Amino acid sequence: MRNLLLVVFMLALGGYSFAEETVQTGTSASEFELGQMNRDFAAALNAKDARAAAALYTEDAVLIPPGEAPVRGRQAIEEYWKGAIEAGGVRDVSVETMDALSSGSLGYETGSFQLTVNGPDGEAIVDRGRYIELLRREPDGRWLSTHGIWNAAPEQ
Repeated sequence: MRNLLLVVFMLALGGYSFAEETVQTGTSASEFELGQMNRDFAAALNAKDARAAAALYTEDAVLIPPGEAPVRGRQAIEEYWKGAIEAGGVRDVSVETMDALSSGSLGYETGSFQLTVNGPDGEAIVDRGRYIELLRREPDGRWLSTHGIWNAAPEQ
C-alpha cells in the first residue's frame, strides 16, 4: 500500500520521468530526514517567522488549507503564514511523523500536529489535526514541500 501511495504521489508531482528518477535514485531517505521539513516548519511558526516557514516550500509549491482556496508559490505561502501568525497568535506548534517514504528525489510525509491559536474572544484554542506533505529533495540535499494539505483530527 505504501508503494502504491508513493507511485500516486510521484505521478501527482508531475514533471519527472521515471527514467530520470531511476538514474538519480541512490538511497532512500529515512523517516527522520523526511520529517525534518515539518519539524523546522513548527520551529519557524513558534518563532513567528513566516519567511523561515515559507523557505521550507519550493518556489512553485501549493498549500491547500482546509476550506480555503489553494495558495500558490513561496511568496504567497509566506503571506498566508504571516497572516495566520498575526491574526491568530499561532504558538505551541508541534508535529509528529506518522509515515514517510521516498524514492529518488521524491517523497512524502504524513503526520499529526497540535497548535494553539487565539479564538474570537481571545481564549486559547488547541487545534489538532493531520497533514501530508509531498516532498522533493533539492540539489543541496534539503527536502522541501511541493504540496501541503492538512485537516482537523477527528474528535476523540
